[in-house]
Amino acid sequence: MIKLKGVSICFAMLKAALCGNYVNFGVFRLYGDSALDDVLSMFVKLLLSVSQSDLLDYPKLSQNYYGLLECLAQDHMSFVSNLEPQVFLYILSSISEGLTALDTMVCTGCCATLDNIITYLFRRLINKKKQAPNQVPDSEHFLRILEVHPEILQQMLSTVLNIIMFEDCRNQWSMSRPLLGLILLNEEYFNKLRGNIISSQPVDKQEAMANCFQNLMDGVERSLLAKNRDRFTQSLSVFRRDINDSLKAPSNSPSSDMMNYG
Repeated sequence: MIKLKGVSICFAMLKAALCGNYVNFGVFRLYGDSALDDVLSMFVKLLLSVSQSDLLDYPKLSQNYYGLLECLAQDHMSFVSNLEPQVFLYILSSISEGLTALDTMVCTGCCATLDNIITYLFRRLINKKKQAPNQVPDSEHFLRILEVHPEILQQMLSTVLNIIMFEDCRNQWSMSRPLLGLILLNEEYFNKLRGNIISSQPVDKQEAMANCFQNLMDGVERSLLAKNRDRFTQSLSVFRRDINDSLKAPSNSPSSDMMNYG
């Protein structure tokens, strides 16, 4: 417990230093100053000394960790994307767990962190396709990790969609931001997921459910530009309302368990 308190304080201090706009971190590497890299390396060591269950079981530790993670994903994605596979997977797993946290602040922070990671990944994949033959490619370290473990993002897509559709979603706007990127990066899986959800409905409700999904993506482009995000967020609000209306309406035929899909 004493160790966790110390780790929590360190996370809080690091978040304050990174998010406080005290210094221009871009000049550290320019002048050969390793202070930032050393601190970030220490963060990794501290993180790996804590179990994932502790990250969620202790409120102060949880809030400090996820707050720091949001800051890192926002301003230091080059560091996050070059982490060792086991560390990067640990962080993604902790985000996945945080999406279902009872603490709304933690859940909202996880959504923002995931959105930054997904946006970075999406842009990297787009740039990779546009890259000139003689251009030096960026590091593809974390791209390969996600290619080997596609189930991680797929599980988070399933989790977010499940929360929006079937649970009391208290931060729908925050949930909507990473959801679009997750769908665009996992279109085949999303189509399969959609099919499973529709088929789990009573027969007389399947057409209405299919229309809900059709309307959700209607007019949404394959991009993460602000205008497209806003269109998707608006469509998601209508989608959630229509889903709730459909679920509340009486049915004349039996259905399978709607929560068991994916």
